[in-house]
Amino acid sequence: MKKIISLFALFAFIAFMPVTYAYQLKADAYTQRIPKGTKLNLVMAEPLSTAQMQAGDMFSARLTNDIKINGKTILPSGSLVRGTVEKYKPTARLSRSALLYLTFDHVVTPQGRQLPINAAICSNFDILEDGAISGGGNYWNELKRNTKKSGQIIAKTTKWGVTSGEELFTGGRFLVTPFAAIGGTIGGGAYLIGDSVIDLFRKGHDIVIDQGIVFDIILLEPLDVPIS
Repeated sequence: MKKIISLFALFAFIAFMPVTYAYQLKADAYTQRIPKGTKLNLVMAEPLSTAQMQAGDMFSARLTNDIKINGKTILPSGSLVRGTVEKYKPTARLSRSALLYLTFDHVVTPQGRQLPINAAICSNFDILEDGAISGGGNYWNELKRNTKKSGQIIAKTTKWGVTSGEELFTGGRFLVTPFAAIGGTIGGGAYLIGDSVIDLFRKGHDIVIDQGIVFDIILLEPLDVPIS
């Protein structure tokens, strides 16, 4: 009977020891929480391009300013933030541009600890609803650009007719402007049709994130930073 009681006491001690140890660790650790929704301004440490990458590629960026809570610096400027290329879609015909999905894995504290981070890019890029960085759209976006460019050609040519006509002689704009407008319309229309046809077969734009580019990420979950 005494042996059974002794064994029971031993098992109970072993069972409760991890809990007591975990509580001690928790009691000894002091953390400061950076709340969800906080924006971190980063500068890219190396370039990324959808023309030369694979899913799983790593990248890194650095904080551009101190992150402070109640006046105390929690993460200093220069702290490293690492991430991964989750996936990407390359460019395709019909002017379909690349799509890039990035995840942010962890931030490195001044003490060298790697803390998991859940964040998303929120500025300085064309960001879609699903969080993808877009290279600029598709054929319809190019068609809109071509239409705008065509209108600019017509407007500039017409303006040139007004200015040049007045330089020739007083009232000359009434003679020159209609011809300039007709020429601009023909030129602008030719540009619109020609470039729109080419865009049917042209690939879209790659996404290039240059080294040194500055952007914001937003915390999707709070970040608890151990304080020494």
